[in-house]
Amino acid sequence: MIRYLLAALQALTASAALSDTPQALADAARAWAEDYDVPGLAIAVTERGVVQPTDADSTRRVDMASLSKAITAVCAGTLIDEGMWSARTTSAAVLGFGHEGITVADLITHSAGLMPDSTQRLTPLWMTSAAPRKRIVTEVALNRARDGAGRYQYNNENYAILGEMIETALATPYEDACRLRALDPAGVRDARAAPVMGGMLPWGGWAMSPADYARFHAHWFGPKGRYASGGAISIDVGGGARYGMGMFFRSVQDHVNHWHFGAWCLPGRVEAGSYAVQWQNRWGAVVTYDACVEWDAMRALDAALVAVVYPQ
Repeated sequence: MIRYLLAALQALTASAALSDTPQALADAARAWAEDYDVPGLAIAVTERGVVQPTDADSTRRVDMASLSKAITAVCAGTLIDEGMWSARTTSAAVLGFGHEGITVADLITHSAGLMPDSTQRLTPLWMTSAAPRKRIVTEVALNRARDGAGRYQYNNENYAILGEMIETALATPYEDACRLRALDPAGVRDARAAPVMGGMLPWGGWAMSPADYARFHAHWFGPKGRYASGGAISIDVGGGARYGMGMFFRSVQDHVNHWHFGAWCLPGRVEAGSYAVQWQNRWGAVVTYDACVEWDAMRALDAALVAVVYPQ
């Protein structure tokens, strides 16, 4: 850990100007991958919403895993902005079945009281095709007793329901609707359902390059983004952080930082990781890798990048 933190700091110190920060971030990510023996590293860096050049791969299309949730949340947010929905619109009102009182805000913030997460058990059974699975997950979740409503409990089912609601409300396939509403405005060029995990599209099935996800993330959560300040729909998750619109966020001095990790961990079948972050209303990074890593490695990746953006 000390080695790649030093590499990050040295890369930044050696920079002739702050414009070298993108390469310093790429170098820090590469040092982290070497330290943890993580294959398939790719990284895209943005400055004020624009993807910056580095010597790292940023164009290979990869699984975004749980970073897909922000796409679904932003897509749902456009329906709120247009007045079709409100944060209090319920799944029962849109779908015509299930528990009364589960709102769009509950689903976005993982506070609908839906547990356990059926997708953890069912996902290995669904890897033979990319057929959409959101409907069956929605039916399973909404026909089960609720537990812990109003409390943050991270669960893929919340975003499966949101995806089903979007598709029902717009009478348009989720993928088409959310590409048009969430990705096209950000200039995303080549996003699609992942070849194996695409059936889980609303909560984990989008695939695109790190550069494309960086465009999406900067457009909506960056310095001029609709959700740069976090947005009105969020929930306290402790430690000064909140969760909303498919992202964690925290106020830091005069700005708000946004971040989220993604992971598919099915050894021998799909192993993929992703990390998206926005700092200081200026810098952003999206890192992907072909591995399922432990939480300590995820925290170490974050620390390596933070050391570049917030040098001591």
